[in-house]
Amino acid sequence: MVNPDQKEMLDVLERQRQMQLQVDRVLKIVLPIVAFLLSVISANINIWSPLCSFIILWIAFYAVGIKRYALWHWLTILLVYCLIDNYLSYGEFYRSGFNRQFISMFIFMGIVGIGRRYFDRWWMEKNKPSQP
Repeated sequence: MVNPDQKEMLDVLERQRQMQLQVDRVLKIVLPIVAFLLSVISANINIWSPLCSFIILWIAFYAVGIKRYALWHWLTILLVYCLIDNYLSYGEFYRSGFNRQFISMFIFMGIVGIGRRYFDRWWMEKNKPSQP
């Protein structure tokens, strides 16, 4: 037997889950677009850099923003990717190219990873049912 307080809590949790699914649907459209734009802006000089940057950003945004994996794991993966891409693009470590690429990806990854909680909270407040 479920008492009224438990039923109310279960209803709130179900509503919260539905709202998070709505946010997930929106992010599944927005994050690949952001990943594409960011990879074009921050990529290095060869054709493979924007393509690989797009793929790694799309996967990382999905993992951090939708699946909610640990942000620091993906920032470490992003750092390693940027080092490898920098070396393969320039043949040596080119600081200016690395800074441009890693810092821009780092900032947006942080925005997605940290901002998801706040976006969920905002979405819940915005779509709060009116009390009778």
